[in-house]
Formats: sequence, structure tokens, C-alpha cells
Amino acid sequence: MILNVVVETLPGKAQCVADVIGEIKGMALRLVEGDHRVLATWDVPDGHNPEPEGLSEALRAMTPEVVDVGLGD
Repeated sequence: MILNVVVETLPGKAQCVADVIGEIKGMALRLVEGDHRVLATWDVPDGHNPEPEGLSEALRAMTPEVVDVGLGD
């Protein structure tokens, strides 16, 4: 399953967060939008239930500049 991911960051931190996202297996950076939003796609591993809360917690653990994470089709 491929999902679109929208990551809201602290102002001025989008590129920093995009660099982290680019290192995560299954995540593909699509666009850094302004200075506070990153758009990516996530190839969800088989058997995993994608939840924005879980992904948000994981990203925040990797980089505290993440404010919010949204998932869509």
C-alpha cells in the first residue's frame, strides 16, 4: 500500500525534516513546500496498519522539528 504523507514542521525546518525522511526505508520525498511542509510517499510494509499517530511519534523521535503528520490515499 502506498500512502501520501504530509508532514508539518516548525517554521524554517522543512528541509531538515526532508533530509531525515529521505533516509527512512519505504519513504520517498516528493516535495519540500515552503519552509514548514514536506510531502512524501510511504510504501507501507505488508502486515502493518498505517496510523498517523504512530508515524508521527516515530518521526518526532527522529527529529523534534515535526509538528504534525497526516496520511492520505
